[in-house]
Amino acid sequence: VFGTLKVAFLASRQASCDIVTASGALAVGDSVRFTAAPPDRDSTVAGRPATPTTIPTARATSLGAARLRGRVGAHYLVVAQDGGGGGFTQPSVDLRLDGRPFGNRPFGVAVDIRARRTASTLAGATVVNGRARAYQLALVWNPSGSAARVTVGRQLTPRLPAVGLFDGVLAEVNKPQWSAGVFGGSQPEPLELGFSTDIVEVGSYVQRRGRPGQGAQWSATLGVSGSYQQAHANREFVFLQWFYSSRNLTTFVTQEIDYYRPWKRKTGTDAVSPTSTFATARYGVSERLEIHAGFDNRRNVFLYRDFVNPVTSFDDAFRQGVWAGVGVRLGRGGFGGFDVRQSSGGTAGRANSYTVSASTDRLKPLGVRVRARSTYFQSPNLDGWLHALGFGFDPGSRWHLEVSGGARLEHDALAIPAEQSILWGGLDLDMNVAGSWYLMLSANAEQGGPAATNQVYGGLSVRF
Repeated sequence: VFGTLKVAFLASRQASCDIVTASGALAVGDSVRFTAAPPDRDSTVAGRPATPTTIPTARATSLGAARLRGRVGAHYLVVAQDGGGGGFTQPSVDLRLDGRPFGNRPFGVAVDIRARRTASTLAGATVVNGRARAYQLALVWNPSGSAARVTVGRQLTPRLPAVGLFDGVLAEVNKPQWSAGVFGGSQPEPLELGFSTDIVEVGSYVQRRGRPGQGAQWSATLGVSGSYQQAHANREFVFLQWFYSSRNLTTFVTQEIDYYRPWKRKTGTDAVSPTSTFATARYGVSERLEIHAGFDNRRNVFLYRDFVNPVTSFDDAFRQGVWAGVGVRLGRGGFGGFDVRQSSGGTAGRANSYTVSASTDRLKPLGVRVRARSTYFQSPNLDGWLHALGFGFDPGSRWHLEVSGGARLEHDALAIPAEQSILWGGLDLDMNVAGSWYLMLSANAEQGGPAATNQVYGGLSVRF
């Protein structure tokens, strides 16, 4: 550890930090570990990991020591498509609560409720659909100073993410170097997330961790889970997870191993089958040079996006596969990288892609951040280029402005016409209006593809 940061302002996609101590130069790509604020302080320490492998291990036990905190927000999304009069408007509200609303009593709550009303227009007809979904709605028993914790209601198992949402009971013990728990309940109805008893789910986990604050950090998790529908096995699997982080090396591996009953083996499937593998590793050869590699064959990855453009769609299509790359830190906050990816599944099918990326941090004297990316991709029937460029500005300490754009140029041998292009441009604004009030605006215009699309997304939230 060569520096300490204190979060001064937290937004949905970034955090502004004060440098408390630093024995060396801070650079883009440095790994960050999170430490919860002491209970008697009126602040929250949080942020977004600098790499996908950074895991805040204290998150699961922070509820017992915190007073009631949360966020209330209102948002509005407008998507319009030219040519057919299609599109929709979607106002939404969300409420998030964590902590102890009952003073010093050992009870807390975990609430995450989101409601939206979608009005879609297609061929001149308007269809209105309103939904309110509970992603968390649970009561937590966790006496101060106790390692025991019991959660009742709709929840996620933080140590066993492969299980997902369930309605039931989770009982666990959390010690500094190990955790263990058992759970049981039912899976929500998949479309509306309503309460359902059709699929019953049970399981347990155990996790071992390295001693906090001493050298390299690591954790190993073993979990088992089974779901059953009308007394018949729906899915039974083992979940393994490994995390290791030192000054030069970071690794993260997850593996699910399914067990199939005899009636499921009639198609030739093995009784025990490794499924849903994800692995990534990053090694710092020197202060300026790093190499990284990964593998991903997960069939389903649940993503929540409030913003979609050709870059996110492209990366989702080429997600499954294997990749490797190299990154170089340049002088004055610059960073360059080259990645090679072979995709083997997903919507893109088998394909190869090659990406060159570059970024700079606060170009003087304007204080502008620049990021650029160029990707060449090739599959049996499709090949082309994806180019993206973005400029970020910090005109003041309370707001951030970003201008971005790009082009996707491709040749599809099975399409008419064979040459297609998509151009887009966007504008994003994050602003700390006053105190805990946060405003965000995002606009994107896209030309080409099936139809020209314009989307505007805005939101105002308050954190307490």
